[in-house]
Parts: sequence; C-alpha cells; structure tokens
Amino acid sequence: MPYNAKPAEKTVDAVMSDLDPARPAPMHPVLDAVEMHMTVPLYRWPKYATMGTPDYKRRQEFLMADHLKKLPPPGTIDTSAKDLLLSTMFMHKMAQIQQIIQRQGSAANDDPRYTYLYDDMRFKRNIFYWRNFRMNDLPPEIITHIFRIAVWSTSTPAEGTHIRLLLTSVCAKWRRLMIEDCTLWSAIWFRDPPPYERSLEWFKRAGGAPLDIRINEHDADWKSKDDDWRYKEDDHRFTTEQMEELMDTLFVKVSQIRMLVLVVDNWPPALVVLDKLQDAAYAGKTINMERLEIHRMGQPFVWLGPGRAPAVLFGGQTRALKYLCLSGIHIDWNATPLSNLSTIDLRKIAMNVAPTLNRFREVLLACPRLQKLSLDGAGPQLSARKPDHVPIHLPHLKVLIIGGFSMLYSCYILSQFKAPNVRDLTLMNLTGEDYTTTIAVITARYKELRLLTLYAVNISPTEVGTKAMVRFLYAMPYLSYLRIASMKWHVVEAFNEDPREYGLGRDMVTQLFPQNRLVLCPKLQTIEFQQMSGTKIAEWAARRKELGAPLRKAYVNSPYVSKVTAEEADMIQQVVCLFIAPLGSTTPEERALATCDRYGETI
Repeated sequence: MPYNAKPAEKTVDAVMSDLDPARPAPMHPVLDAVEMHMTVPLYRWPKYATMGTPDYKRRQEFLMADHLKKLPPPGTIDTSAKDLLLSTMFMHKMAQIQQIIQRQGSAANDDPRYTYLYDDMRFKRNIFYWRNFRMNDLPPEIITHIFRIAVWSTSTPAEGTHIRLLLTSVCAKWRRLMIEDCTLWSAIWFRDPPPYERSLEWFKRAGGAPLDIRINEHDADWKSKDDDWRYKEDDHRFTTEQMEELMDTLFVKVSQIRMLVLVVDNWPPALVVLDKLQDAAYAGKTINMERLEIHRMGQPFVWLGPGRAPAVLFGGQTRALKYLCLSGIHIDWNATPLSNLSTIDLRKIAMNVAPTLNRFREVLLACPRLQKLSLDGAGPQLSARKPDHVPIHLPHLKVLIIGGFSMLYSCYILSQFKAPNVRDLTLMNLTGEDYTTTIAVITARYKELRLLTLYAVNISPTEVGTKAMVRFLYAMPYLSYLRIASMKWHVVEAFNEDPREYGLGRDMVTQLFPQNRLVLCPKLQTIEFQQMSGTKIAEWAARRKELGAPLRKAYVNSPYVSKVTAEEADMIQQVVCLFIAPLGSTTPEERALATCDRYGETI
C-alpha cells in the first residue's frame, strides 16, 4: 500500500494488539489515527505525523474540535461512566507502551515512532479525562494556582499569550478569576499594532505585580486596516514621539518593571528608552530592573558621533540588574556601575564607543559569578597589554559566545579571562581569514565542555589546521552535543580522525572501540545541523557508528527542513533518528546537558 493511501479504519484494540512485547521490533502498524506503518521510512510519513510541525498541531486541534462537536456539553447528559472507561482504557494503553519500551531497551528509546504512539494515546485519553474533572468545584485559590501553572509553563511568550486568551474565554467564572489575578497579566508582549489597546489593557490588569515587558517593532502578524501592514515597514517604525508616549505610559510603573526587552530599527526610539530610564532615576524614582535588552536592528557598528553624550544606565541605579544585553547601542560605560551580573551580552557595537580595556576588565572583576558572556562583534577597545597582565578568573562562567572578530582580536579577547568550567561554547562568524591560531589558543581551556556550536568558522584545510582541530577536540572528552552550520566539511571530518596519528593518546587503552583506535569526543550523542549537506551528515554519522561512538539523535532546524531532500533524510534515518528542532527553542538534550555534570547528576 502506498504510504499516502488511506487504509481501512482500525480500532484502538486492533492497533494495540500489534504491540506484543514478545514481538521483535519493528512493530507494525503503530498509529491508526495518523495512518502510518513502522516499515515506512520516516521521511515518507504524512507531515501531520511529525511532532513539532504546524501540521501536527493542526491535526490535534482538528481532532479535539471534532470530538467537542460530537460530545454533549458538560452537565447536560451524564456521560461520566463512559468517559471514565475510555480515559482509563487509553491510560492502560500508555502503560503498555511504556512496558514495551522498557523491555526493548535502547532500540525502542531511539525510535521516535514509539513516542508518537504514546503521545497519540495520551491525546485520546485527555479528550475524555478532562470531562470527568469537576474543576469548578475546587476553591477559587486552587483554580487560580492551576491557571498560573498553565500560563507560566509555556515554552514561548507567544504561547503564554495564547493560553491567557483561551482561559478568559471559557466561562464567566474563569474570566473573573483570571482578571482578578494581577500576576497572570504581568508578562506583556507588545505584539498588537498601535495604539496597543490589548497590551495596555493587560498593563492595567497587572496592577502592582512585577512587570516583564517586551516591545518588538517587527512582527510578521501586524497588519493595517488595508491588510498591508507587514509590507509597509515605515508605517510601524517608532518615531521619537511615539516611543516617548509609550514610555511615559509604561514608566508610571517604572519601579515595578523587572524585565524590559526592546527591539527597534533605528537609533531615536532606543535612545528615548535609555534617556527616559535615566531621567526617571534622576527624578527620584526607584529602578528595580533585573534584566534589560535593547536591540537596534539597523545598520550595525554605526554610532551617532561626538554630538551626544551617552546615557548613564538607570541613572546609576543598577544594583538589581543581573542580565544586560546591548545590541548596536551603547551607554556611558565609565559612569554606569556594573557589578554582580549573571549575563553580559554585547553585540555590534562600534569600537569608538566600546568600553576601554581597563573598564571591561573592571566589570569582569566586579562580576565574579558571571554565568554567560556573549561578545558578538563587540568588545573592549584595543589597548597595549600591561606587563603585569593576568587573565581574570571566571569560575562560574558556563556559556561563552565569541563571534564577528578578526583572528588577532579574538585571541586578544580570549586572553583577558580564563573560564575552566565553560559547558557551552559558541564560535560564530569567524571568516575572511584563517582562525587556526584562535583554535590553538583555546585548546585545553574548556575540558568541561558539553555543547559546542560552530557557525561559519574558517579553519585551514591544511595539515596544520587539521592537527589544531584534532588537538582542540581531544581536550573535550565530555562533549555530548554538537551544533554546526555553514561549516567547511574538512572541519567536521576532523571529529573522525585518529588522535594517535597526531601524537595524542598513544598510551591509552583502545579495546573498547571496534577498530582498536581512539575516537575523538567519544560521548558525542547529538548533532544539530543547518545549511549542511544531508548526504555528508549521513556518511559522517555512519563513520562514527563504525568507530564505536554512534550518535543517538540528529536535529535539523525547522527553517532548513525543506533543504534536506527525501533521499538525504532516508540516509540519515538509516544511521541515526532524525528530528526537527523548532526555531527559537532548545532541544531536550540541550536542556539536560546544561544542568548535569559529567556523570549525569543534576548540578
């Protein structure tokens, strides 16, 4: 039967009868609802069978709406006995699947189709389970607590907004309880077009709660009355007057603002925000902001010239600030106290207005518990190194991002500090010259590394470049997650080199590996890629498997799924399970590695 043909409808029992624990994998078939079979290659599954895709979400919403149309409204007809029976049946099926996965071990754990089957049973269970739960009989404070869990457990701000709108639309009681709880409205994302009626209504509902505010000038969903808003960028670029009016409204509660994230096109609206924050502090208002992000998305590295004095951040009231991100914008570095930060994220700042080397080092010294340092085309001004120069020790730094620098400047930056406990390293946009020296400089610095991202990093294809990469990788014995994009293939191939040919590990035992040779990064289990050849990824993963260090999962970023052909997807699937990584979210493996030590224990 062709993979897209519609088979005869099967009952759940008929499908589950195939789940015989004694039956060897692959089981067949798995999902009656999505009409697929275990023997069909993953890339030939219907789009709605792939979790994380819009088609999958639409399918779930359709099935839920279809069931709601067929079932009587709660309270009109007593269907509790039938609902309970169906819910229990699907719960029993879920337990059966879990038992099968446990009995079949890694073969089942690595096969996404078991996960899809389990999720399908869980979805069916939930359709009936909620009808038996008499939620409105709970005390109001318990219902409110449940609402908070539902709203704040979402993975993206957009999803949180959607959940709040849904909960206020269920019934009068739920709407009243939602609106009365000011904490549910304290995260406000200005995504609606001017004059921001919805966002300002939420601002009002938030009352005296701490506020998390996002203002994004660009949004593909914005439309004007003629339905052409998205194409008229000038129509929704903030002017100085528009931003002043919005800030005056918001800064009535400036002492309540805990987080402010601003994304704008041009200088004027960004400067208005910095000036308004400074003026508020000078006027005697308390600034309690813990996180500030200002992104100027226009032409990078452009500054306004000497005619304007930069603002003192918060007028100097930075005692609560923990997270600072400035992109394409600068402040008065010398007059702004910066200490005890957990995150410093600087991007695309012209060298003329960057902090001096002395000031940069002062800030690092004042942030002994710094956890994330991101320098993307922004760093301290060049200065002659002092004879007594000593790298600053950052023992708590876990995430390091370096990008957009020349080779000499990248080495200059990396010489300013030492961070032996970095677990997540990103090197990006290091092109235009050979960065082999940069790789050599950081070799053996990050022995605790778990996640490595290489995005457009130019390493010489010569023997010298390969040797530098091999030594670099050899010093990362716990690396488990690799993210690559726009990389020359000879750099990726270095992972499969024999380190003994480069004078490394000659005295180490090799019997654990099939070919009696050492493998670089033996704990590497997950790869995430984009803008890379799917065929080469499959061949590379196959070689890792031959060497005795197989991958468990491969991810392709959702915007680049269409770049992977059906044939390439099939090749990858034959070696390692292929998944889609939704844009803007982290994978489960990435989240787990960020919080576990080398032995898998939570830290």
